[in-house]
Amino acid sequence: MKKLTFLIILLYLSIFGNSYAELTAGKFINNPDVDVFVNKMNNQHGFSKDYLYGVFDKTMHSGFTPKYMNSPAESVNTWAVYRKKMVNNIRVDLGVRYFKEHKTELLKAQKHYGVPAYIIAGIIGMETNYGYSPMKFRAVDSIATLAFYYPRRAEYFQRELEALFLFARKTDTDIFDIKSSYAGAIGIPQFMPSNVLTYAVSGTGNKHIDIINNHLDALYSVANFLKKKGWKTGEPVSMKVHVKGKKFHKYVTESPCNGYKVTVKTLKNAGVSFPFNISNDTKAILFTVQAENGKEYHAAFNNFCAVYRYNPSIHYVLGVNYLGNTVGSRAGAKLYSH
Repeated sequence: MKKLTFLIILLYLSIFGNSYAELTAGKFINNPDVDVFVNKMNNQHGFSKDYLYGVFDKTMHSGFTPKYMNSPAESVNTWAVYRKKMVNNIRVDLGVRYFKEHKTELLKAQKHYGVPAYIIAGIIGMETNYGYSPMKFRAVDSIATLAFYYPRRAEYFQRELEALFLFARKTDTDIFDIKSSYAGAIGIPQFMPSNVLTYAVSGTGNKHIDIINNHLDALYSVANFLKKKGWKTGEPVSMKVHVKGKKFHKYVTESPCNGYKVTVKTLKNAGVSFPFNISNDTKAILFTVQAENGKEYHAAFNNFCAVYRYNPSIHYVLGVNYLGNTVGSRAGAKLYSH
């Protein structure tokens, strides 16, 4: 395990090692957009302008953050490359260890929300490499940089910055103590601040919710998110299917969660065969990915789109499902098999 930990540390140092060298002070002073934001926070939420300007005076611009936003892992061209990069032996080994260490919490979340433990574990693995992805960035630095120096998504990140201030006040936390990913995602489930406020829950029923250190709260919060996004207990996420003939072509879409859903029976009649028995009335969408041996056809179901709301990437959802099933199988979890 020591060797494994050392290799992971080297990996992340190679990716993030130069990020501190790209921090710049003074980029949020005398900025008209910041002034508008400060006035909004003062008028709508009662924050002191002195407090807000004091925070921005100490906030650092991260030159690293916009660069990495333009080349996320999900942007790789093929499923084959993504799977090799994100669902590797190291991540699976860490996942099995995590599942066994937190099996009690995972099963509690599964029982309460109806979301399988292995899917929850798959998300934790994709998001934080089971705790081995270092949350080394100050959330306020990352989010403020994107809110005021990343025009393409400035409006979104200004809303997230607003939520970050509200989260810090609600939890009575120094905003500079909140660590995040390069994009501002927080805690074990890597929620953006607005999702923390909306979907984070306590696994014990306490008023205090801690998704940064408390695994039960974090796992409950992941399951709560998926349930609120439409997760249906007992249904699959997606599965690789086999096709024959030409009739199925008209049902193939590039956007599984925006495409036209048809019944499993319709797809079967068009030459699609499924590896498990699925009710003929179940709605599904057919899509393709580029695998190592060429094009693969997959059927996406309702739960695919619930995970897609967590991160709108086909590769990400497939990664969660593949990693979760692999980890769950090795850890002895009950998988979808009907």
